[in-house]
Amino acid sequence: MPRYDGNGFDDPAVVARYAENPPRLVPGFHDLHRMTRLLLAERAPADGRILVVGAGGGLELRSFAEARPDWRFLGVDPSPQMLELAVRTLGPLGSRVELHEGEVASAPTGPFDGASCLLRNAVRAPARTALAAGE
Repeated sequence: MPRYDGNGFDDPAVVARYAENPPRLVPGFHDLHRMTRLLLAERAPADGRILVVGAGGGLELRSFAEARPDWRFLGVDPSPQMLELAVRTLGPLGSRVELHEGEVASAPTGPFDGASCLLRNAVRAPARTALAAGE
């Protein structure tokens, strides 16, 4: 797989500062996570499997995993450096998270009970086909 080199997320200095930026630069960042959790919970079962596209950094995954202790997650991101940060961000919550380096089209298949893609500028069609029927 080619190495990711977009958006500066292959730069160790950018990755090191990543966790401080979204809450500071995105109005309502924590509320966005809360609302997404609520919307996912409307359809996902208590033991749901959730796809998180653009999961590098782990902020979204951590928010979801802390709030929903029985959900399992597949986090997809093209940046290996950002996925390393996600592992550190998740800590012990990482036991319920599988991380995949690459685009969603190359990720392990569903079905998933829900999916999120926050603060990512591109979603490709295969994300929709990975959801469980009726979602």
